[in-house]
Amino acid sequence: MKLAAHPELLDRLAAQYALGVLRGGARRRMEHLAREEPAVHAAILRWQDRLAGVSELQATAEPVDKVWCGIEARLGWKPPVEALKPARPAEVAAAGWWQRLWSAPVFWRGAAAAMAVVTVLSIGIGMQVAQQREAPPAAVIAVLNDDQAQPAMLVSWDAGARSLIVRRLDHVKLSEQQVLQLWALPAGGKPRSLGVIGRAPQVRLAMAEPPAAVPALAVSIEPTGGSPNADGPSGPVVFKGPVLHSPL
Repeated sequence: MKLAAHPELLDRLAAQYALGVLRGGARRRMEHLAREEPAVHAAILRWQDRLAGVSELQATAEPVDKVWCGIEARLGWKPPVEALKPARPAEVAAAGWWQRLWSAPVFWRGAAAAMAVVTVLSIGIGMQVAQQREAPPAAVIAVLNDDQAQPAMLVSWDAGARSLIVRRLDHVKLSEQQVLQLWALPAGGKPRSLGVIGRAPQVRLAMAEPPAAVPALAVSIEPTGGSPNADGPSGPVVFKGPVLHSPL
C-alpha cells in the first residue's frame, strides 16, 4: 500500500514515529517506507521539525500522587498500597465497573509515558489550531491508551471554541454500524457521555465546560447513534486514561 495515497493515515503514522511511540515491526516498516517513498520521508521530517525542541520549552510536569506511587511500587521501592489494604468482597461487589477500572493499578500503566506525550503534543496541536484561526491554543487534557498501554487518542480542550478536540491515533476498525463514544468516568455515580466520536480521525465535541471534575475518560464501541444504555457504555471499552490536568 502506498502511504502517500492515504494522507490522513500517513500523517498519523509519521506523528507516532516522530514521538517514538511507533515500536517494533511497525517502526521498521515505517523506516523502510521512508527510504522507498519520498512522501513518507517528508512527512516524518515535518513532524520531527514541528516537535524539535518542544520538550525544552515546556515546563516540567509532575505526575499525580497515585501515578508516582504506582511507579515506585513497580520499581520495588515500596509495596503497593493496595496490597497493604485489601478490599473487602462487599466493597468490590458494590463498586461500579468504571470505578474499579480507573482505580485499578493496570489502569495507570503508561500514564507517565502519557505525560511525556502531552509535553510534546500540547504545543504541536496548539500550533495547528492557531494556524487555522486566531484563538488560544488547545490544551491536551488526556491521553487515552489501548489495552497495550499505547497512546490511542488525544483529548484537548479548546477554550476559545468551548469544545473538546478528539484526535485518534489508533487503528481500530469499525463497521458501518459501529461508532466510538467518549465517556467521563466520575469517582462516584454513573459514566457520563461526552458525545459520539463516530469514525472520523478528528472531531470536535461542543460543551460549555471541560470535564475537569472527573478523574478519567474512556471510549467504547457503540451502535450508530451512541449507547442505548442510559447507565453507561453498552459495548466494549477500548481506550481509557486519566484526566491529566485542568485547562482552566
